Amino acid sequence: MKAKLFVTLIVAAFLCAAIVACSSLKGGEESKPTPTPTPTPSTEAEEGKVTKTVVGDTVTFKGKLRGTNDSNEFDVFLDSTYVEVTFDYPSGSQFYVKVLGKSGNELGEFDLSEGEIIELSGGGKFTLIVHSVGGSGAWSATYTD
Repeated sequence: MKAKLFVTLIVAAFLCAAIVACSSLKGGEESKPTPTPTPTPSTEAEEGKVTKTVVGDTVTFKGKLRGTNDSNEFDVFLDSTYVEVTFDYPSGSQFYVKVLGKSGNELGEFDLSEGEIIELSGGGKFTLIVHSVGGSGAWSATYTD
């Protein structure tokens, strides 16, 4: 009984070693690791996605709305007690920004045609939702923290 167990273990070990050796050969060529692609920064926001860029203390969010009723959402985390967020958007479009506080309560909704600057005060987390009432195109929001 012990002899059969010992022979079985030797055969299993030999088969495992053979499988490992064969899988590493791959036709006689040395296997090379697959290079990891380096992400390239996007210069223009993809539709439906918001990108964030930080240069020093300046933070910029960019997005793109496809048309009426489309929206982009992003979070702003502030250490400061007061910040001015300046928006840029396509002329002729009617974009609004809804601002939510940390508990999801609505703090205000702003028509960007009435002013491109939204003041945030108190620090903490704010959620900003840029949405189109008319028009489409790329937008950006910039502030210095």
